[in-house]
Amino acid sequence: MTKSLYDIYSNTQEAWGAMKKSILEAKKSIYWEVFTFADDEAGNPFFDILEQKAREGVKVILIIDSLGTFWFSKSRVDSLKAAGVDLLFFHKRKQKFRGWWKRLWSRTHRKILIIDEQLGFIGGVNVQKNMEDWLDMHVKVEGKVVRSLLRSFAKMYIICGGDRHNVDHLLKYHFRVREDGVDFIYDDPSSSNSHVREKYTEGLIKARERVILFSPYYFPDKEFLKALWAARRRGVRVDLLIPFRNDLRVVTYASYFLFTLMKKFGVKIHLTKQMMHGKGVVMDDEWAMVGSSNLDHTSFYDCYEANILIKDPDFVRRVKLKLEEWMKESDELDTLHWDKRGWWHKLKEWFAYKLYTLWHRKAKLENNYGPDSKTHTSRRADETKDPQ
Repeated sequence: MTKSLYDIYSNTQEAWGAMKKSILEAKKSIYWEVFTFADDEAGNPFFDILEQKAREGVKVILIIDSLGTFWFSKSRVDSLKAAGVDLLFFHKRKQKFRGWWKRLWSRTHRKILIIDEQLGFIGGVNVQKNMEDWLDMHVKVEGKVVRSLLRSFAKMYIICGGDRHNVDHLLKYHFRVREDGVDFIYDDPSSSNSHVREKYTEGLIKARERVILFSPYYFPDKEFLKALWAARRRGVRVDLLIPFRNDLRVVTYASYFLFTLMKKFGVKIHLTKQMMHGKGVVMDDEWAMVGSSNLDHTSFYDCYEANILIKDPDFVRRVKLKLEEWMKESDELDTLHWDKRGWWHKLKEWFAYKLYTLWHRKAKLENNYGPDSKTHTSRRADETKDPQ
């Protein structure tokens, strides 16, 4: 990674501080796409700065998911637009999805910030007051690798109804940037294939010694579990880092239901005591992926997602050290007397698992996609060329 620079932020506050500093230093443009951006104590300082930069003549484009920021106030919308901020909400989509389920639940879950078309942030960090103490993983990159993020942002701007002429100059770039051992992995809900899921699975299939999986939400499919079991049979150590309680209770209990199976596989389960919102995978000492994709069906097939995969040894080492620090401060499942939990707890796990399974099955039937879809293999080659 000789021509690009990067930094890693391991909690929300660190990432907010770095992004705020970069926004204040912007001279030409600020492009920001995010799932949750609330006009509260955490978000308002950012909005004030964005308005200030727009008045100074900096080009500011902000894309926010309408569901992720459901309570966004009209007064702030008016204030941002009056200052010259080009604000779009992800709900007016030009691209049509198959089936009502897809149209309703497909979101932009990406967290991308690009400053002056030269510096980019990507990872799992949103902006909302109740997230300020979360563990998370966010990466800053510089140089030509940012071009992939620029094209991704431009495509989303057009999908949300923005004027193509405003971003035409960004569409000349390619999605794939393989120089310097860096690649960006995007998912698109209109696709029958999940490129991110392939990378998670690839980590299990190709690992020789160890795989670290980390995600706040954990609900993998059968093919992923087969790859996990095969890795364990080869003697690969697999660590799963997940919050003991995340911010979505039904997903928490659905994950609990799978813990017994994970124990039988020999997976080491680490439960963070505070909310951990980072998402990604580390394979041996070869590469690490960090981004917005959770280890679940919703991220793989229902949302626009963005992740960065880096093979630089120093980057991999730093991500691994941070994850090991989180694991050291977590509780291992074996120490919690998991097998002795009560029937009521087990009943809630079973109910959550069935509910979540029904949710995913409905999405799959409605849209005819997923790893078991007949179109999965036939469309794979074309989608690899242009994941958008």
